[in-house]
Amino acid sequence: MEWVDAKTIVTKNQTLNNDYLAAEYTMNLYRGCSHGCIYCFARGAYYQIPDFDRVRAKKDALRIVRDELARKVLPGIVSTGGMSDPYNPMEREHLLSRHSLELLNAFTFGSCILTKSDLVVRDADVLCDIKAHSPVNVSFSITCAGDEICTKVEPFAPSSSKRFAAITALAKQGIMARVLLDPVLPYITDNEKNIRGIVQRAKAAGAQYIYASMGVTMEGIQRDYFFEKAERCYPGTAENYTKKFGHKYRCQSPRAKKLWEAFTEECEQQQIVYDMPVVNRMIRHGYNVSGLQLRLDV
Repeated sequence: MEWVDAKTIVTKNQTLNNDYLAAEYTMNLYRGCSHGCIYCFARGAYYQIPDFDRVRAKKDALRIVRDELARKVLPGIVSTGGMSDPYNPMEREHLLSRHSLELLNAFTFGSCILTKSDLVVRDADVLCDIKAHSPVNVSFSITCAGDEICTKVEPFAPSSSKRFAAITALAKQGIMARVLLDPVLPYITDNEKNIRGIVQRAKAAGAQYIYASMGVTMEGIQRDYFFEKAERCYPGTAENYTKKFGHKYRCQSPRAKKLWEAFTEECEQQQIVYDMPVVNRMIRHGYNVSGLQLRLDV
């Protein structure tokens, strides 16, 4: 493991984004990611993470986290995993995420975890302790209903099936878990079977809510990497994207409208919440899905 210097780790968010995951603070303990997802936005030059596939940990991270939490006047939800998965394989040995959760618990902060790894189930005991005083939720990024495509676009991440199983394990312990159906890759995963399949498997696993975005972002280095990797399994991807999107940053699926209709219809049938303002109310106030509107405009 390579250790990199860090001056700060727990940073205050300027606003609460109720259209996504509303958290007062952000915490990233690692840099880079080993999952190898061919579409990852964090590869972009804007994020300044060279040699992105190599995981590095922040030096003296736990002391920094402890001191920063102690200085916070107001507790709140701390989100982790937006830039680097907190449950990468190195976490098994170094336990930075687990011990940081223990610090969140000690200082009475809530936790919002974004991950592709079933390793998070290891820390269910700490999450249950946090849940006794503050909001807790775990969001699993799942882009493929089945494992076959998953192994092509997320080659080194735990399979979709393992992630759904992790949702079940957490849900059984009363921990809010959900699916991030993001991104949807035009010409690869943007079909109704995949979208409905993810919603159905999410519900069966015990997920209480799901977020969907019917497209993917593409920027510079990220776009080049995506084209190189996607062409190996899906020849013609680069040509299709270039013709349809040019150099647009946001690449919305040409089928986005129909896919969204299928997504919301399936969520209604499965009785799973998909409206993010409602989701954030659930997270903060502990609502159950039963008797709750699935979206605010009904």
